[in-house]
Amino acid sequence: MTTHQTATAPTPPTSPVDDRTYNLLQALTSTLEALDAYEVYAQDDSNGIFVELIDDERRHAERLLGELRSCLLPADR
Repeated sequence: MTTHQTATAPTPPTSPVDDRTYNLLQALTSTLEALDAYEVYAQDDSNGIFVELIDDERRHAERLLGELRSCLLPADR
């Protein structure tokens, strides 16, 4: 008598980070990268568009960082 074993797919590893935290991390990373680029571009900018964008991105980065902190720190702290 032959026994047949069915192969089961291994369970994929679960992420230690929930979706909201991951999304905030990624958005903050992209925002900080944009800030770095805009600071370089601002050196050659005579119209001030990149200085304005730097201000906007800094505000966005601060907001994202605040949200990220709320995800990582317990509410009772």
